[in-house]
Amino acid sequence: MTTHPDSPALSLPPELHAVLDAALDCVVAMGADGRVVLFNAAAQRTFGYTAEQAVGADMAELLVPPSLRARHRDGVARHLAGGAPAVLDRRIEITGLRADGSEFPVELTVTRLRGAEPVLFVAYLRDITDRKLAEAELKASRIRIVEAADAARRRIERDLHDGAQQRLVMLALQLRIARGRVGDGDESAALLDEALAELDGATAELRELARGIHPAVLTEGGLHPALRALAARSAVPVVLQEVPDARFAASVEATAYFVVAEALTNVARHACAERATVVVREEAGALVVEVRDDGCGGAAGAGGTGLRGLDDRLAALGGRLSMQSPSGEGTTIRAEIPCAS
Repeated sequence: MTTHPDSPALSLPPELHAVLDAALDCVVAMGADGRVVLFNAAAQRTFGYTAEQAVGADMAELLVPPSLRARHRDGVARHLAGGAPAVLDRRIEITGLRADGSEFPVELTVTRLRGAEPVLFVAYLRDITDRKLAEAELKASRIRIVEAADAARRRIERDLHDGAQQRLVMLALQLRIARGRVGDGDESAALLDEALAELDGATAELRELARGIHPAVLTEGGLHPALRALAARSAVPVVLQEVPDARFAASVEATAYFVVAEALTNVARHACAERATVVVREEAGALVVEVRDDGCGGAAGAGGTGLRGLDDRLAALGGRLSMQSPSGEGTTIRAEIPCAS
């Protein structure tokens, strides 16, 4: 690294130098010519340069990755020419460059010292590598929790379908055989008919419960057939305006399905609507799900437990849930679920 003995460092009282060197965050000052005039001890530890190496060097060449240098220089030039500052006095996250050529995430705030002559910019930087790693691990763990819950749902649905539901079907078959051997005048016939009716009701309830836990058609066929079946069961007429035939990750498909299911349940219960419309499409790396109705509107936020649960699920996948419900103009529920591979 070339030193710059002719480039003056910022002249500060020794006490202030001591304070800056005791700071945990990096403090780097730059003049209007783009050269470093102050490089505190934290900056030396973080970036891997000594103060002697850094002071006088072009800051863009020293600390800014090549892909960001043109933008950095253009921003400084625009500000010095009187343009509105784009970065000054804002906390942003950006990428820094170490002496060994490695890039790392930093949190940055830049300010221009008022009244300083010559012009002086001071940057406060913090290495946020550990925070980013922790955030990534938290996001990954939340996704694992959602996926584990969906896998458990699928297992329960299969157990109900292959176990209890099949046993009820076999029992119904045996009761029908017994009923066929009993004449209509026999007093046992009425009891068998009642038992068959109760058994049919229990089987239907169990089938509906299994479908609510996790619909088998979603696992086997994907969103299109699953939403088609959901629309067919809806108490309010539903138009599937647009639904892709493509398959997505199981967690994405399950989230999209339950967004539509919850929204249609709310339409039937609260909207006084004559029709609902469902649109599912890929858009900029996300699966966008919209459920619109022509009801009374005026819904007061996503306050129900169902929508709150969906909001949590979407947040775990990096998505978001929103609702628009102007009074008298119906309600639109919109979910954006990241689905890029």
